[in-house]
Amino acid sequence: MNYFKTIKAALDASFSGICRHQGVAETEAYRLIRQHLAAMSKEWFSGDSPSIEYENPLCRFAYLYCHTAVNANLCEYAIRSSEVDDFIESKLIDEEELRICAFGGGPGTELLAVSKHLLREQRSGHARLSFTLFDAVVEWSETWNVLEAQINAELRAKYGRFRNQPFSICKSFITHDMTTAYAYSNHASLFNQDLFIMNYVVSELVGDEDKFLKLVSLASTSAPSGSKFLVVDRDQNRIAETVPEMLSSAGLSCSQVKKSRSNMDLDERKDDLEPYTTKIGRYPRCQWGMDSGRGAFFVVGTKP
Repeated sequence: MNYFKTIKAALDASFSGICRHQGVAETEAYRLIRQHLAAMSKEWFSGDSPSIEYENPLCRFAYLYCHTAVNANLCEYAIRSSEVDDFIESKLIDEEELRICAFGGGPGTELLAVSKHLLREQRSGHARLSFTLFDAVVEWSETWNVLEAQINAELRAKYGRFRNQPFSICKSFITHDMTTAYAYSNHASLFNQDLFIMNYVVSELVGDEDKFLKLVSLASTSAPSGSKFLVVDRDQNRIAETVPEMLSSAGLSCSQVKKSRSNMDLDERKDDLEPYTTKIGRYPRCQWGMDSGRGAFFVVGTKP
């Protein structure tokens, strides 16, 4: 599996439809995509809670094109460089199922990361990946579905019949603001998960950290013993310091914070996104922190 090739197929499946839906010509669509990419960068580094127009399909297209592959690669790197790697393997050996809750699941970054991780491991047998996704932007479900369909197509092409495939995907997309999860009455059912992933979530909640703490506390209280909470985010504005404090306040035992600045894996080539790269006039992100010096960090919380 290759992130850029999978995303290219998802982009191909959606671009013409988005242009028709928006009533714009392709050349105008590419101009608007460039605008959305510039606006995202400005918002992320403003120091405030970013306000990004994810409801706009061209904005989501821009994010999928530029940021999803590198964020998935970073998430996968955090999995294989932490205790989460052995945890996933043991769960699949014992139960043949992994229940994952992705907070701020967005376009399916965590799906890509876990899928490639399992394919890289080349484990035998069939596993069930059960995803529960929290995201306030209902339209992300459209992007998630396109990526899921492409992953399933790749599994069929390589392994053939369903029973011969290494894993299958089952998802529940909860289109609700994750910071108001306290509104749900049955937390024990909602948060009965093995692995919680918060990938570039905390940095999106500047000023709402208390709500994030409340969410993690609810999840921690309801999660089974031994479940893991993986937080991956940009290393800025004391986020790497405050996240372990919040995880500990939620009753979780924390691993040591690990920081990273790196490029994407060598099997990933941004040229696989052509002709979009040429027409958009901007390369997708292929590294975290190598140029800017501002890398990423990850930390794992464990429910006692």
